[in-house]
Amino acid sequence: MEYLAYSLMDSAYAEATKDTEFSVPEFQVKFNWNRGFKSAWLTFASIGALLAILAQAQTATAAYYGPGSNYYVRTNGSHLVVRKGPSSSYAPVTSYRNGSRLPRIVGYRNGFAKLSNGYYVAANWISNKPGKGYNPGPGVGGLYTLREGSQGSAVARLQKTLGITPTGYYGSVTANAVRNYQANNGLLVDGVAGPQTLSSLRVY
Repeated sequence: MEYLAYSLMDSAYAEATKDTEFSVPEFQVKFNWNRGFKSAWLTFASIGALLAILAQAQTATAAYYGPGSNYYVRTNGSHLVVRKGPSSSYAPVTSYRNGSRLPRIVGYRNGFAKLSNGYYVAANWISNKPGKGYNPGPGVGGLYTLREGSQGSAVARLQKTLGITPTGYYGSVTANAVRNYQANNGLLVDGVAGPQTLSSLRVY
């Protein structure tokens, strides 16, 4: 009886499963090599461009503040005019001789580099390598004009030439000495040592 029961169960299972199909879903992965390669290339190119921008920003920051921030005057031999503002219309306050190390650069504006002392120099005459040689003559970076309030080595040279104490500060004493020189040499008497006065004095 037990054998008969098992036989019947086996026959019933066979009948139930004889025509039954089991289908497993097919997963097809298609990869378009042409389009996939282009997408990958664009992704890597974008990442590369981003890294280049970040590196450039880091370099610019290092130029202002980092260990490689040493900048020098690099001209054709002339000294570099230092001004109160980022334009040749601003009054010069002094000059740096070719090859001189500049104060730390903290920014750029209108083609002028702003120095940590608050003054500006023409950016195209500076470099991380010092210039060599010295040529007497007008400074580069715009016309050179000294007036009351100017200070520095250029003022001291002017004062020596005029025969007054070289304090390095252009005050009323220096302005009066300039006026006297201008009056005695047929120049415009204004107490300002501009290009004509400086050229006449052979002071640049």
